[in-house]
Amino acid sequence: MKKILLIILAFVLVFLGYKFYEKQNAPDTKVSVFYGNVDTKTVDLAFRFLGKIEKISKKEGLSVQKGEDIVFMDDSYLRNSFLNLQTKIKLEEINLEKLKSGYRSEEIEQAKAKYEVAMANLKEAQNTFDRQKKLMQANATSKEMFMNSQTTLEAMRANLNLSKANYEQLKNGYRKEDILAQSELVNSLKIQLQSVELDLNNSVLKSPYDGVLQKIYKEAGSMAGANEPVVEIARMDKFFIRAYIDEPRLGSLKLGAKMRVFSDAKKEPYEGYVSFISSVAEFTPKHIQTQELRADLVYKFEVTLSNADERIKQGMPVHIKFGDDKSN
Repeated sequence: MKKILLIILAFVLVFLGYKFYEKQNAPDTKVSVFYGNVDTKTVDLAFRFLGKIEKISKKEGLSVQKGEDIVFMDDSYLRNSFLNLQTKIKLEEINLEKLKSGYRSEEIEQAKAKYEVAMANLKEAQNTFDRQKKLMQANATSKEMFMNSQTTLEAMRANLNLSKANYEQLKNGYRKEDILAQSELVNSLKIQLQSVELDLNNSVLKSPYDGVLQKIYKEAGSMAGANEPVVEIARMDKFFIRAYIDEPRLGSLKLGAKMRVFSDAKKEPYEGYVSFISSVAEFTPKHIQTQELRADLVYKFEVTLSNADERIKQGMPVHIKFGDDKSN
């Protein structure tokens, strides 16, 4: 009897032990696991204008700093244009000031003196003509002398008109239309200079933020068209996980929900939160793993990492846990 009780007790202990083990190792239905890949925000850098690439300072995969010079374009022709425009602007500005200042006082005085001489010459020619006219009427002079006095009078009158116009022009200065036209010319050249200066400033592609030189589309020595991508920069501070969830579990996923991200690169999990949930279902991508059988339709969601470090790499496979479980 005692032996039978011991056997029964042993069976009971084994049964209880099995139940305890089963309970400890049973899957936690409160925990959801998703599989995805690390991704990041990227930007393509391009020049504003056509040109030849002179140098690329970094190789693919190397880190870059915000504001760091990455790609250099051959800017020799731009520098020449810039210097030529600077010289031309200086010359045209001198001409503009000359127009605004008017003629020199010496030139005005000379024109005035010529005008006064012309008036005196006209007066003398008029007197000579009047005298020859009276003599002609009295038949006291020849017709030739009379005609000569008339020709001289007309010449002196024309000379007076010319010297008067010249004097008034110098005295009044240059025309407003001429000054305005010269001013517009200077402004036009300055606009051209600003455009060339802008192109010079944009002849070097700088990294807009800390990141990694992800791709090089063009090599040194090749031509790059306007707005044609030359390199791609991946941001270091915008890593996120791209994953997919089936429809039955979609209702449990909320924007801002905390997530733990596990990778082979680090023992401890990364922290993150749900930053995007697609509202459109799609067929499950072939590379996506699921714990259950593959669903026909899934929804894409993104988890932004809060504490990404240098061990996180784009394309790295990870798994995400969402729920109360604290195990790896």
